[in-house]
Amino acid sequence: MGNVFREMGGFIKLTAILIGTIVGAGFVSGAELVRFFPSQNFLPCAVLAALLIFAGFYLLFYCGRKYGGFNGTLERVFGKFAPPVRAVILAASLVTCSGMLAGLDSVMLEGFGVPKVFPVLSLGVLIGVYFLSERGTVAIGWVNLCLVPAIVAFVVSLAFRRVDFDYAFTPAGEGIYSVLYVMLYAAMNVFLSAPVVCDLGARMKKTAGATVAASAVIGGSIVVILANIFAEGANAIGADMPLLAVMGAGTVMGKIFASVSAFGIITTLFSTYYPLHQRAKECKRPRTVRLIVCAAVFVLSRLGLKNIVGYAYPALGLCGAFFLIMCAAVAGIALRKRTAQ
Repeated sequence: MGNVFREMGGFIKLTAILIGTIVGAGFVSGAELVRFFPSQNFLPCAVLAALLIFAGFYLLFYCGRKYGGFNGTLERVFGKFAPPVRAVILAASLVTCSGMLAGLDSVMLEGFGVPKVFPVLSLGVLIGVYFLSERGTVAIGWVNLCLVPAIVAFVVSLAFRRVDFDYAFTPAGEGIYSVLYVMLYAAMNVFLSAPVVCDLGARMKKTAGATVAASAVIGGSIVVILANIFAEGANAIGADMPLLAVMGAGTVMGKIFASVSAFGIITTLFSTYYPLHQRAKECKRPRTVRLIVCAAVFVLSRLGLKNIVGYAYPALGLCGAFFLIMCAAVAGIALRKRTAQ
């Protein structure tokens, strides 16, 4: 019986970590979703995104298990080009961390009326990340286990607000373009989660169930969030935090949303800061390097959530697509050789 409870606990924690790596500032607020998903026929696009995220997680777990974690995966897949690829990933993590802090500033402004010139929450969370990250994936696991259930519960409550899942407001793309946008979205998110997922893959054997559960929750959440935003119309679509425009800034529901959005931001911030922390540990003065990194994250966050999502995220999607294609190619070659033997 004890083994059953341990396995169940491990399953829940891993599922929460996978969800937390995706559900960040742009996801919960809807800012990145309206950027990548069409407002017409977005239901099949959400299903496609969930399938692609599942495939990406599965691939990263496989690579992490086979090659000994994230660093081993980089060495095996990219060889002598591993250092520059790692530098790109670290830069992507830096930009994404900045987006998370910018999201916290937007939450405080639009949810609680605190001006962005007083970044109390973002600075407090950044300090917490700086110290708690010493525990590595253990800290990420506990943070996600505490916060992700509240996020999922809130999204489930939104499902009762709308019943129609197809609205006609300024499509983001048509036909093949919608599919390409969704592929970029999935590639970006899986790419950013690669350091955490690969390292977990090196430590854990049973990951398939959590991968399925997390992908299903993410896909369902995309549908529910977009249904609410697109039903509200152009006013919500063009907002800095679209879902907050739906809930109503200053209302009780708006404040609840702001709190839940902050939870999602914090979970993703931990996972995206993880590779930066791990790299700093390899330097001669790790604490100094971490302080410099945190300062850079804070400065970049002053660009604002909408600008970071609008300009940086599509580029991250292209980087993610290249990274995952290379991982899939190397894993496929290794699997073919193994089958031939």
